[in-house]
Amino acid sequence: MKDQLRIIEQAAQAFHVKEEEIIVKHRFLGGMSHLTYLIEVHGELYSYRIIGKDGNLFVDRKIELENINLVKPLKINNDTVFFDVETGEKAAHFVEGEVLSTLDFRPHLTEVSNLLKKLHQSGIEPASDYGLIERLNLYETYTNFSSPLYIKLKNAWIEMYQDEHVHQPKVFCHNDAQRSNMVIAKDQIYLLDWEYAGLNEFYYDIASFGNVKFEDALELLDTYLGRQATKKEADSVRFYRMFQALQWHQVALRKEMIGLSPILKMDFKFFAEKYLELANRLYIEIKG
Repeated sequence: MKDQLRIIEQAAQAFHVKEEEIIVKHRFLGGMSHLTYLIEVHGELYSYRIIGKDGNLFVDRKIELENINLVKPLKINNDTVFFDVETGEKAAHFVEGEVLSTLDFRPHLTEVSNLLKKLHQSGIEPASDYGLIERLNLYETYTNFSSPLYIKLKNAWIEMYQDEHVHQPKVFCHNDAQRSNMVIAKDQIYLLDWEYAGLNEFYYDIASFGNVKFEDALELLDTYLGRQATKKEADSVRFYRMFQALQWHQVALRKEMIGLSPILKMDFKFFAEKYLELANRLYIEIKG
């Protein structure tokens, strides 16, 4: 109720209307970090995001807004109508459709591939580099905890990155291209939530698609390439999924540390362990 009252107050200011003109319809399910609600203003539907506890530690909101504006010409995101760079609160036109995570993704692999290619091949320069190693170092400062296995895997990842990937071409990436951020609408497929967008190797977005089951990312890779991927190409997806697992391991540790497990009814300690196990499995597969 407190969040809904806040949304009504903030949305009224953002849309320059009276509070009674804001209708909060319901909260969207899912999301490990933020609360997002569907609201109605003068007959129009919008999504309204409130940042969860510590959510702004991991994202530069000024960069997020800049990237949102940069991809506008591509027409692959919903239109943002309000953005507060201090709080991270955001309102955007609601996209009517089916979230891809609720569907069988295989009939939509070509759509997903074309969507990502449109971004990757756009030639648009994002607001910043994703900063892979720097990002891990930053996240570690929020937990002050690195297990021996984490340190081993991080060091191994950095060595592989410097040997094989640091000089590879980079493109505008979404960097969180999981199915829950894709909506199949009547007219097209949309890619939402650009918090982590930045310069990266295209394999990173392919790897993000495998957030539920890694092998799904390899299916997307074949579609993206238009042929069966080589072992080296598949290992590049494993390599970036390994990074993502290390990254989200640290994020999950932070969420457990600040007591979000009982609040959000999610066992973040369990997730942290599973992410580390995944990173280790992928490393073994790459080396094997």
